[in-house]
Amino acid sequence: MRPFWALTRKQIHESRWTLFIAAAALFALGWLSIYMTSLNESRILKMLTSGEGDERVEWLRRMGLGEAPSSAEITMAFWNHPFFLILVAMWGIVRGSAAVAAEVERGTMDLLLSRPVSRSAYLASQVLVALAGFCVLAAGLAAGASIAVRYNALRVVPVAGSLIRPAVNLAALGLPIYGYTLLASSMDHVRWRSTWIGSCLTLAGLIANVIALQPVFADEWWKPWLQRFSIFAAYNPVEVVTKGETLAPNLAILAGIGAPCIILAFVVFAWRDIPANG
Repeated sequence: MRPFWALTRKQIHESRWTLFIAAAALFALGWLSIYMTSLNESRILKMLTSGEGDERVEWLRRMGLGEAPSSAEITMAFWNHPFFLILVAMWGIVRGSAAVAAEVERGTMDLLLSRPVSRSAYLASQVLVALAGFCVLAAGLAAGASIAVRYNALRVVPVAGSLIRPAVNLAALGLPIYGYTLLASSMDHVRWRSTWIGSCLTLAGLIANVIALQPVFADEWWKPWLQRFSIFAAYNPVEVVTKGETLAPNLAILAGIGAPCIILAFVVFAWRDIPANG
């Protein structure tokens, strides 16, 4: 177990600044979402109850807000902003592409595996650090929002614990992104290609979800299929912060995509040839 923990410490050391910056950014965004809610809550409620067809009203309704949303629901509408999604996706893509392809490209993989450590233990240390990073990102986001609640005036102060559930949903969104990027990395010998694959799949899912939410496509027969294609349909912070009925199904969907990809990555990595360091 000593080589495994040595590898884990190595991964933490290499990724500490990426994780710290991403967690700090999510902390700031969590605070900003509460601050924005305190500034715009009365205006948003007025728009939603006026019945006007303003573009902002349509956007808020697509996010799941009704005529009299709570302060927490309005905050969660801001959590649908791409800034929140990109930070989690970046961590998943960076760690997934670095796991195998980056080490092979640098010519250091054969050196690492020449030590008394198995391939499965090496990849397990990579997965452990990546999953722990998602937990840190979720904690940073929830902490930023929870602390901001104390310093900003809201109509209905949300319970601090209720902000944890949507943060967990956002962190779980990174699991399939990490999974398919890791799978691509386990097959490849250059990092740019697995990064490109992970980025393209993530961007395609985001675009599909945005298109499916457009009112002009509401009656199209292909809309439900487009939403099923996108992993971002399994992220619904507005509903999660209130009823929470979709949290367990969404986590199951995200884990059901990410876990098989990670398992396949273990299988592929166990059987692939590693080029020797020339």
